[in-house]
Amino acid sequence: MTDRVRVLSSHLIDQIAAGEVVERPASVVKELVENAMDAGAGKVFCRVEEGGRSLIEVSDDGEGMSRADVMLATCRHATSKISSVEDLSHIVSLGFRGEALSSIAAVSRMRIVTKRREDDSATRLEIEGGQRGDPLDAGAPVGTEVRVADLFYNTPARQKFLRRPATEISHIQTWMARLGLAGANVHLRLQHGKRTLLDAPASEDFAQRVAAIVGREVFDHLHQVEFADDGSTVSGLISDPMHSRPNTRGMYVYVNGRFVRDRMLQNAVMIGYQTVLPPGRYPLAVLHVQVDPGVVDVNVHPQKTEVRFSEPNRIHRVVKTAVAELLARAPWLSGSRTYVLDGGGPGLSAQPRTESGERVREAMTRFYARPSATGARGSFGGSRTPPAAIAADAPDVADAPKQTPLPLSQWHLVGTLWHTYLLLSSPGELVLVDQHAAAERIVFERLRASVLAGKVAIQGMLVPVQIELDGAAMACFEAHGDSLRQLGFEIAAFGEQTINVTGVPALLSKAPVSELVRDALEQLAESGEASSWEEARLEVISRMACHAAIRAGQTLSETEIRALLTQLEGVDFSGTCPHGRPVMVPWAKAEVERWFHRS
Repeated sequence: MTDRVRVLSSHLIDQIAAGEVVERPASVVKELVENAMDAGAGKVFCRVEEGGRSLIEVSDDGEGMSRADVMLATCRHATSKISSVEDLSHIVSLGFRGEALSSIAAVSRMRIVTKRREDDSATRLEIEGGQRGDPLDAGAPVGTEVRVADLFYNTPARQKFLRRPATEISHIQTWMARLGLAGANVHLRLQHGKRTLLDAPASEDFAQRVAAIVGREVFDHLHQVEFADDGSTVSGLISDPMHSRPNTRGMYVYVNGRFVRDRMLQNAVMIGYQTVLPPGRYPLAVLHVQVDPGVVDVNVHPQKTEVRFSEPNRIHRVVKTAVAELLARAPWLSGSRTYVLDGGGPGLSAQPRTESGERVREAMTRFYARPSATGARGSFGGSRTPPAAIAADAPDVADAPKQTPLPLSQWHLVGTLWHTYLLLSSPGELVLVDQHAAAERIVFERLRASVLAGKVAIQGMLVPVQIELDGAAMACFEAHGDSLRQLGFEIAAFGEQTINVTGVPALLSKAPVSELVRDALEQLAESGEASSWEEARLEVISRMACHAAIRAGQTLSETEIRALLTQLEGVDFSGTCPHGRPVMVPWAKAEVERWFHRS
């Protein structure tokens, strides 16, 4: 009998390693561009043919390599980024595993030309299917050019899984965007054949980089996030709730400058949006999370897009609070943008707000029912203000003349549309307010605040209400009865299939009791097991608020309308109802004039 266990050949080991690192042409682009950025490049240009199947060429003006270094760099697990086990706990570079070049070379025809500033000539090295040739002298500028041809030519099984060029180039574009949004200090360019698909020059202004990559139309709906707490910071841009997407492809999250796919961080962003986005919609977000390198492990997967945190709950809290604090101010309603077009030139400039953010911070502490961090402050903040009265000819720039915001309750009431929408005007703006969505947000915020404070006012029933439940609903009540009591219900079992309600939250006293309780139980059944009580509670409260709010089609007097608008001014997150629908839609006078071709 022959032995069955054997040591794999170096060639086969390289093929296996390549399968982990090189998934498709976009993987090659990612690894080569990251290497260029680690080398201190100011310019990184990428050219591909046939979606990267026939050619990928990445050139940079970084520090280059010596002849000895380029020979070592193409060996497995050879790297300049780390030298000891201890270094793995403080990774600050994009690459560090020493797998990329050797893995790519194993499944392609590769040529590397590189030169350091102090060398008289460049070094040229060709590798075919992992077999290296002899290094040669060459003429080239300082930096490195890596040419990868005929990807997977020697692994037909891998090659047949590649998609058509249009699909592969879309994946390459995605990765170039991810790398471009990691920072703004490197000029990135992507060319496919004769077409330039991305050209993002280096800039001192991160906003200019974001606009170059996501486009001006999208950029106009982004708002600045700046938050610091407990030794971590969150900065970047997030979209207003009216500009969402049906998937998470527009969410770019970075940890210490590295793009990551992390469900925990995505979940933190989504909880921040929890009561302002409809189900199934996702924001556009470019968020940079800076943490101590010692609390994050980036050595989780060869593609380096997964991370683990030693304190995931703390990081989760910081990210969701950063997002929700911005959304609480609803800057898209007040026009208080923090990144605006600079009227003096083509660039974009950051204009941080300077108002105090203490009220928002306190609101968020109550929102998440967590103790506030001592001395933790974001770098900018501010209370939400209603849409300001803006002159028709006021320029949309940071140094525009400051206007005193006119409280929404003092706007001129033009009338109501279909007994549902309140039409208001000021000297320079027009706004429609959905009366049901506005009332729903008011009731939701008041009820949430009272629940979190443990001081829910209860309205006793003159006549107790008995509600008969089916088996599933009764089981849910038995499991979550205490949760309903925390929300302000006086409720108890009354036989095997019936519950007895003797009190309800005072804010909901005009709502139909049976529908209120059934909806609350249904929501608890849907989210109570899958979510934390913190998350499920908000969903239940939002459903209950809908029952108690002023209805669409309900006729209101002017006094009632003014009271509603006054109450709306006093709550956070007033831009949407708790389910994510807009509360109001404003139009500037100039926009209305464009409708009638007056501008």
